Amino acid sequence: MQQQPTIKLRDAIKKMRALTGINVPFSFSYISYSEVLNKSEGYKRVNKGLLRAGYRANQSERSNILIAYIDYDKKEADRQFYLPLLMTFNNIQVIP
Repeated sequence: MQQQPTIKLRDAIKKMRALTGINVPFSFSYISYSEVLNKSEGYKRVNKGLLRAGYRANQSERSNILIAYIDYDKKEADRQFYLPLLMTFNNIQVIP
């Protein structure tokens, strides 16, 4: 049985930033979590997205792990996910 390809978390976010820089959408999935509500809505998939500017360090203590993105399929620009909860990038499993 063939093993599923994997990518390290730091390499995935680096490629996501590079593709965003040249305006090429990509797919990714993550486990949702709201710290304010202390709940998850489970597994989320974005089929066509790009990263966007997020919080600056002086705006949020979570600025280094809270990743902002645009979901072009759902036409939602004000979305975020926690970087440690990223599960896949372009259908490749993300590992720590």
